[in-house]
Amino acid sequence: GRCLIPSGSFRRFSRYLRGYPEQLAKASSHGMKMAAPFPYRLNKTIRHLAIQMVSLVNGTSEANGLGLDRERIKKILLVRANFRMGNSILAVPAITLFRRNFPHARIDFVGSSMSGILFQNLPFDRHFCISRRFPDVSWSNPALLKEIRSVGYDLAVDVSCSQSAMGSFIVGFSRARFRAGLQGKWDMWFNVRIPRPPEKNKYRVLPAFLGAMGLETQEVLPSLVLSPAEKEEGRRRIETLVGQGRQPIIGVFVGGRKAWGKRWPMENFCQLITALYRQGVKVVVFVGPEERKLTELFKQGLQPDIPLIFEPSLRIFAAMISNCYLFITCDSGPMHLACAVGVRTVAIFQNPDGNHWGPPPSLCRILYQPGGVLPIEVLEVSLAELLHYPVSVESLS
Repeated sequence: GRCLIPSGSFRRFSRYLRGYPEQLAKASSHGMKMAAPFPYRLNKTIRHLAIQMVSLVNGTSEANGLGLDRERIKKILLVRANFRMGNSILAVPAITLFRRNFPHARIDFVGSSMSGILFQNLPFDRHFCISRRFPDVSWSNPALLKEIRSVGYDLAVDVSCSQSAMGSFIVGFSRARFRAGLQGKWDMWFNVRIPRPPEKNKYRVLPAFLGAMGLETQEVLPSLVLSPAEKEEGRRRIETLVGQGRQPIIGVFVGGRKAWGKRWPMENFCQLITALYRQGVKVVVFVGPEERKLTELFKQGLQPDIPLIFEPSLRIFAAMISNCYLFITCDSGPMHLACAVGVRTVAIFQNPDGNHWGPPPSLCRILYQPGGVLPIEVLEVSLAELLHYPVSVESLS
């Protein structure tokens, strides 16, 4: 059919999208917060209007007190309605803490298909998948809500800690006796509204939120569980790429959300990987779906025997990372994934938000410079991390 949007609008929109990463980098260098790209803002506005319209029909839930030590809680629904890898992984402590506090309860989780894959072997009972693709959402999400409402949950919790509109909506329509979440824009769906904790870091705010609900908490970090067979398959895949030997293996993920200005320049990655290779370190380079088109360019900039791989299976990808001694990445989903499988991580932040998104120092070394981190700086930090390797790097070079 004919397009009803003027061509000039398309041109202006295209120029905006092409220039957005540069705008974001410039804003970050001046300590400014860059506005999200237009598609993200448009999507957020549409969801906001849709849920507001539904709220007019559904009304606002009356607030109730919640005493977890007094209530009979047998069925629990946890909701994290997000489709990014990192955000899914950050929700794992909710599963861990609820299972510790309610060892005999039924605990279900609502999330993306990605979280359904990543959360295998975690201590919960059932995973419900939400969809965001049209036209699937037209029938799958209403059917999901109907099934959730039929269970009769005692407690439903939005564990996003970011006032997720979709997560709040699902909790509100769950028909649970207690529907809990943070106070804020979307708390109309809750009858238990928890004040926002003072913590800002994403690794600390969820345990603090759950503690404010009344759960017994302690420091709990996201942890994914790989089976022995998966770990062995990851080891086999790594050895196929770099061979057997006593040299330390470093995984390098060269991706990152370019639209948000998180991706380190390709030439920097090539310089770093080459320098590590010359130090006698075995390097495996991973690319994500958004970087597959750059594979040939990376091959041209690296030594021919440095393996470059795209692994479509999330669980095999995680298993391969688990067989690395060190993992280097930008601020990305694989950063959180590496930490969750217990691999020491060096994270390169292009934006000054490491205190907000960065893993704790026990898991990760965060590198950030206002003008951009240099390859030599990442190299020095990586070699310092390798000093703890059981075989000295000097004897291998």
